[in-house]
Amino acid sequence: MRPWLLFSFGLALAPLFTTADARAVGTRTFVLDTLDKLSGGDLKGVAVSSDGAVRAGFTLGNAPIPEASASWSVLALADGSALVGTSPQGKVYKVIGDAVTLFADTGALAVTSIVQAKNGTIFAATIPDGKIFKLSQGKAEPFVTLPDTSHVWALVLDRAGAGLFAATGPEGKVFRVEPNGTSSVYFRSAEGNLVSLAMMDNGDLLAGSSGKGHLYRISGPGRATVLATLAGEEVKAVAVSKGVVWAIGNEYGEPPDPPRRTAAAGKTPPGPSTAPRPKAGKGSLYRFDAQGRPEKMMKHDDTHYMSLALDEQGRAYVGTGANGRVYTVDDAHVVTLLADTDERQVGALHIAGGKGLVANSDPPIAHRILGRGGADAVWTSKVLDATLRAKFGTLSWRASGNLELSTRSGNTATPDATWTAWSNPLGAAGAITSAPGRYVQVRARWARDPQAVLNEVTIPFMTDNVRPVVTEINAAPKGGPTKEPTSGSIPASGGEVGKHESVVKVTWKVDNPDSDALRYRVAFRREGQTLWRDALKADEVHTKTELEWDTAALPEGKYRVRVEASDEPANPPDQVQKHALESETVLVDNTPPRIEGLQIVGRRLRARVIDGTSAIARVEVAVDGKLEWRPIAAADGIFDTTDEGIDADVSALVPAGSHIVVVRAFDVAGNAVTRDIEAR
Repeated sequence: MRPWLLFSFGLALAPLFTTADARAVGTRTFVLDTLDKLSGGDLKGVAVSSDGAVRAGFTLGNAPIPEASASWSVLALADGSALVGTSPQGKVYKVIGDAVTLFADTGALAVTSIVQAKNGTIFAATIPDGKIFKLSQGKAEPFVTLPDTSHVWALVLDRAGAGLFAATGPEGKVFRVEPNGTSSVYFRSAEGNLVSLAMMDNGDLLAGSSGKGHLYRISGPGRATVLATLAGEEVKAVAVSKGVVWAIGNEYGEPPDPPRRTAAAGKTPPGPSTAPRPKAGKGSLYRFDAQGRPEKMMKHDDTHYMSLALDEQGRAYVGTGANGRVYTVDDAHVVTLLADTDERQVGALHIAGGKGLVANSDPPIAHRILGRGGADAVWTSKVLDATLRAKFGTLSWRASGNLELSTRSGNTATPDATWTAWSNPLGAAGAITSAPGRYVQVRARWARDPQAVLNEVTIPFMTDNVRPVVTEINAAPKGGPTKEPTSGSIPASGGEVGKHESVVKVTWKVDNPDSDALRYRVAFRREGQTLWRDALKADEVHTKTELEWDTAALPEGKYRVRVEASDEPANPPDQVQKHALESETVLVDNTPPRIEGLQIVGRRLRARVIDGTSAIARVEVAVDGKLEWRPIAAADGIFDTTDEGIDADVSALVPAGSHIVVVRAFDVAGNAVTRDIEAR
């Protein structure tokens, strides 16, 4: 048995409910005052900014898109309606109010881009057959099939508003398409796919790639420079307003997977996809001023960006590829979450005059932007977890304008029928009347003042006082191993015995569900005795989960250690909770073994090695002062008791003639003794 221990036991899950009068005295507080803390719940007609403000945001309609899985593109029409290009059947739907009807069916896999010429003709780009269609109500006519092309990712009108430019793959070309349908290669890149396209005021084109994340500026046929290389692999979208260029870049760690037809429909060449990704990437929004100088305006490490739109003032809006959110950012880099939808992706955006369309995927929904705020605007916090049943105090908030706040509580992580109803609204700070529970939510209504701004919400709470439980104690010589070999492993054979150390390092683990400040008391007793003696100094308040226990002044033997955890620093005396755990035995052995009857007869070494407490661990010899210690076997073949005999032939170690032989013996505690004898 080694002179250390590991003692542990399984602990049942801490109960969520305790007696009503066992309350922790410490008050804790939920403070919601940042973008992260104020978002994550339900935003209906409100927006949350990175400066910690909740104000009027997008009010959205809701129109499901049938027979589709993803929205790829959107075009606003002059009559206030909008067209949405979808996949996997390449259909275009018309959204009028919250009514969605089929406008045209291209028969392709996806409609990636839709534009309208000055004469009213509507063009749609598709994949995977390299076709551009003319669309009219109920009809899709092929306009042009681009040679050596499968993916037409983006369209933009020329300056005259009649011809087209098309960004394509898998050979990374931009085509010029004339009004009569003839086409020619306008620019050929070294990339596999050019996936985004925009026209600058002077007629230059901007094209973004997927693969290396290049943003090209194309000044004429075959003439281009790289305006910038964005972080990541993909320049997903680019837009221009008043000489300012906006672009979104995505970092996936690997190129996006291509969209694919079913096996019956044939193979699809490689290319990026807007299909839901199993793992979100990272998105960045860049702004380039009139001189082409870049500035990173916004970045999210938990989602890539799917869509980009500029309003008439040139303000940028970004739709995400995870969590279905719409963000904007101002010149001061204040990021605002304008809409948090229930869908996974925002595939396309159009915003103008405070209205527009958010076209989502997974599932496909067309959300009309009805305006900002409104009487029905409501902010609901994320579910707040007190970790244990809690009593809630006074709800307070900081805001400009008049708001009404309510709370509800429950004991399930997702609100359900077991939760309390929303409390009566408060117009000023007041007591929370929701019943005690582990979870709580708060909501604010803008019915009184649509211009109100909420900056901070504070919810004090006090959890039930749950007993701290010591779950594990480890004790080992200082600097030595702290645990037994893992299951299935075998200690190395023939290694040196550990150095003796009288200081035992005691460590322990505690389950402390309510996170109270704890005090520990450590005591020991010798086996066979009942009296526990303090291992700490008098009046020492010990708060660490470890102790160096010096056993040098203790008699040899087996001891047990007891650790008591108390939450007295956090609770009044009548509410203190305690728990103690007793270890298995700890061996204290500070005395070396004895070597008796040492003799060499011929070249046969004989002796007895005896220890009063520990088993003998190793016996070894050195000859003539050479520091080469060689092990000697026990007479019975194994060292495992406190009394071991030695009867070994050492002729291989001790040559003929006179030699000094030193014998050294160790016990398992690392204590050592040496004796010498002359061999003749």
